[in-house]
Amino acid sequence: MTSNNNSDDDSVESSDSSVPYYDPCDIDEGVLEYIKADDPDWVAFYVTFNGGNHPNYRFDPLSIDWGKEGSAISRSSHMKLLEIRDHGFYCERNQEERVRNAKAFYKAVAANRSIKYLTIEGNITFGLEMKDTVAILRPFVQSNNKLCSLELGHFTLDARTAQILASALSNCAVSLRSFELKRCDGLTGRAMEKIINAMKEKSNIAELCLHEIDIDDEVAAVLGNALTAPGLKSLSLRGDYDLRSGSISEAGMEAISNGISHNTTLETLDFCHFPITVGGGLCLAEAISNNSALALKKLNLAGAVHCAQFAPSPEGWAIFFGFLSNSQLQDLRLGDNNISDDVIPFMVECLNSMTSLTELCLWECSDVTPSGWSDFFRLLKNNRSLRKCNMRANSIFNMSVVEDMSSTLCDGTSIESIFNSNHTLSMIEPLFPMDPGIKLLLKMNENDDKVEVARQKIIKYYFLQQNNLHELGRMDLGLLPRVLGYVDKYEPTRLYEIVRAIPSLVHNNEKSIGTKRKRKRRA
Repeated sequence: MTSNNNSDDDSVESSDSSVPYYDPCDIDEGVLEYIKADDPDWVAFYVTFNGGNHPNYRFDPLSIDWGKEGSAISRSSHMKLLEIRDHGFYCERNQEERVRNAKAFYKAVAANRSIKYLTIEGNITFGLEMKDTVAILRPFVQSNNKLCSLELGHFTLDARTAQILASALSNCAVSLRSFELKRCDGLTGRAMEKIINAMKEKSNIAELCLHEIDIDDEVAAVLGNALTAPGLKSLSLRGDYDLRSGSISEAGMEAISNGISHNTTLETLDFCHFPITVGGGLCLAEAISNNSALALKKLNLAGAVHCAQFAPSPEGWAIFFGFLSNSQLQDLRLGDNNISDDVIPFMVECLNSMTSLTELCLWECSDVTPSGWSDFFRLLKNNRSLRKCNMRANSIFNMSVVEDMSSTLCDGTSIESIFNSNHTLSMIEPLFPMDPGIKLLLKMNENDDKVEVARQKIIKYYFLQQNNLHELGRMDLGLLPRVLGYVDKYEPTRLYEIVRAIPSLVHNNEKSIGTKRKRKRRA
């Protein structure tokens, strides 16, 4: 399958290292021919080393002689993404030859100057370790001015590997913006310090990701010190569902929080499924609150409290939300945590105070009942900033919750109550099986002109209601054409009902038209 992304413009280097959408394919002998031809439609690839034993990947890339064919990789000018993966299938045949061939493959990659996103998971063959791989790829990391993102995972980070990695990063290409270690065993404070110092020395790396790694207090202290220096824009310490990231204590979180309290450049903090204790969470929120110079826009704490295996009390949550209420966050993610009905009022009070917040994630809040979600939507009525709310895997389709959701978006009891409804929230996920009426209200809220949104809701949900049609007859003549214009555009079938309710709209026009005709005949 081709991997087409023609929107990628090599002439413009973006500082955003997030990987665009690609449709990668596995390299085999057939795909290699397209690479040799430097076909511009083939830009993203997987290389899955498995010894030919994996049930889904029967082709073994090391069956290709990369000493001869490697030039196809090194000379490719269209290759943008390369993911090299090891599925852990040991191949007994010609092991020494396989190591030689794997080194030839990596030397070919090291000579390439078009790859922007490189991922290596595991040691691709028995006898070739990550330190050997990094040593071979050092010229690639240092000289490829297209490289934006480097991800290494599934290996043991011993002292030698850390030293080679730090050496590569200390003189890396200025284009490298994101560096990630994933599922690496043996990360120590000393190894972390080498990597951080290398990033500070001569690097533009703004995103550091340590995913599914057992981070202890020693590593946390190094990260805290790193955060006090400018430069880093994103720190991601994602845990996993198996709770393997659990060595950090409250003292470790205090060290990270202390760094945040002095930081001025950080925009994203991601602690998804990273175990944060109650004290650690409060310390983090206080650091965010007290640092008025902090540029933080996104905070992801989804599953963090859940992974810590004990929950704060409602009073603890109240303190947490009290700290966040004056923050300038734009994106807050709290799903899969121990939030209950008692916490909802404190949370929404905080949300209504966060005037910059546009996106909220509350998926899988299993302790919140339909009554709690009804309170959530009722209290959200006066919110003027939140645009998107992820509510997946929650009990929000209960009849009473739907009614309160609808009333929040448009309280049709009076013109004033409609005007004071929520005209900002435009997306609630999941939309299916969302009530059609709520879908329509959310669609109306997408309009950035909120005065126009309020006007359209007042026309549709007040004046066009059967019991209120007669009020159109008493409407100011300057406003009536606007109302009728809306009806003609969006609900033309209602024109007949309006004429029946206000016959004078037609009778007065008939008399004036007749008068004009008579005058014309006399002339």
